[in-house]
Amino acid sequence: MTSVAPARRDDRPHQGRWLMAVFAAVLLLQLELVFHRPVNWDEFFHLSEAHAFHQGRLTEALQVFYARAFFWLPALPVDSIDQIRIARLVMFGFELFTLAAIYAMARRFTGALSAALAALAYLTGGYVFQHGFSYRADPMAAAFLMGTLWILLASRLDAKAIVGAGLLTGLAVLTTIKVVLYAPAFAGIAWLRWCEADNKRAMAMRLATFALAAVAFSGLLIGATVFSLPEAGPDSAERTVSTAGSMMFDEGFFPNRVYALKAAAMAPLLAGLLLAAPFEITGAPLSRPRRVALAALMLPVASILFFRNAFPYFYVYILPPAMVAAAVAVEPLTRRIPIKGLAFVFLANAAVVSLATPRAVLLAQRQVIAAVHDIFPRPVAYFDFPGMIVDYPKANFFMTTWGMRKYFAGIEEPFVEAMARETVPLLIVNQEPIERNQTASKPAWEFSPADARALREGFIPHWGPLWVAGRRFAAGSQPAMFEIYTPGTYTVEGVAARIDGRSYQVGETILLARGSHRFAPVTGGETRLRWGNHLKYPARPFVGGALFKDF
Repeated sequence: MTSVAPARRDDRPHQGRWLMAVFAAVLLLQLELVFHRPVNWDEFFHLSEAHAFHQGRLTEALQVFYARAFFWLPALPVDSIDQIRIARLVMFGFELFTLAAIYAMARRFTGALSAALAALAYLTGGYVFQHGFSYRADPMAAAFLMGTLWILLASRLDAKAIVGAGLLTGLAVLTTIKVVLYAPAFAGIAWLRWCEADNKRAMAMRLATFALAAVAFSGLLIGATVFSLPEAGPDSAERTVSTAGSMMFDEGFFPNRVYALKAAAMAPLLAGLLLAAPFEITGAPLSRPRRVALAALMLPVASILFFRNAFPYFYVYILPPAMVAAAVAVEPLTRRIPIKGLAFVFLANAAVVSLATPRAVLLAQRQVIAAVHDIFPRPVAYFDFPGMIVDYPKANFFMTTWGMRKYFAGIEEPFVEAMARETVPLLIVNQEPIERNQTASKPAWEFSPADARALREGFIPHWGPLWVAGRRFAAGSQPAMFEIYTPGTYTVEGVAARIDGRSYQVGETILLARGSHRFAPVTGGETRLRWGNHLKYPARPFVGGALFKDF
């Protein structure tokens, strides 16, 4: 059995050279974002997981291949921002491979220039242009799965091809459980190969052998990962699958329609191609098995209608198979619009997205990271949204919408329990609910009453968005009992006070254990107890502004 024969060849070399020039320009624009786009909260979380693995603290088996594969990042003599930039460069390589797979697969159904334009449409699509290189699982998983589909479509499916495809599938399964969303694409390609095979029985055996190889490599890689955990056992993987199954598909129809509409607005030509593709596939001069295969490649995109995590970065993962099918819609478009014009539209789209990127946020992020290391030269546990201080132990869960759902469901540990378990002297106010809880007149509804109270009462402002463990007794306060959630040495600030029956002057330190203590004023002014022995303040004030923008 030979590979599926390619469709007709384009003989427009001058247009091909123009298209290659546009590709190069777009890739250079995106490469600039690798270094200057602000770090997203997911990227900080992913890097914190790599550091946890490096330190022997990672206890998850599934969906953490990005941490294990990048085990070497924490050893680099650069800060976390530059570590993420390096990881982005690797992800950029995965994206390039995905582009090659889109082109090579589309070339089996249409002309070379149409296939190249389909790959360019993917690259310049707003969310893909923004996140195709992000340090996340999605670029890796997309490359693994598209590589597998490419092998299944174009190879002879000999022993080497089957082993390679099985290994790529196993790596994809280890990377994300979202591989199930690609099932229609795999089924469609398998159906096409079987239908077009001269020896259908032999092809069925090869496809079955691939399926067995995929299962075997997946099991082998997951098993090796599970038994390498600090707390070995299958519970971690089982817990991940169970939680995902119960919470990832239960928010009704089109849970992230706002992001889908924004995706279309940021890449209107790409959206038009995807909408036109089903009609063009139906009318194209293709055999029925090819139409079925192309329709199957389109189906994974439908997951945005029910998948609760269809956020902007998800489009990097879910669009590649559909872009292979969309190449069929590009073919008739090139007969009405010059290829140079189409390429220019895609280039302009990428340029607009690049210009809209808020690069100044990166300065604030870098300043906060440096400030934490200045104030706390030795690692301390901390609370924040994503795990922004990647080399210090984050004491609370990842506060995404999914994380908050698990928190409300009692799956994630409450803040007060974390504070009872370990000493947490730092709170980074880098998320709107945290900021509202600390500064608004009422506690944030997103936290349980006990957690909201512990955060509001147990931390005081220190520098910019950094709050430290402490207590504030306003001027005119009466004698009262108060709770210490973070044990340790505290410095008295403001005015003198009596703590547990003993007078302390401003500047003196006091050792306070976790639990209840008694405060009594000495004068009428405000007294503050700040964790640490005269805790350091960074020399430069915070530049201000948000630490994160929406994706």
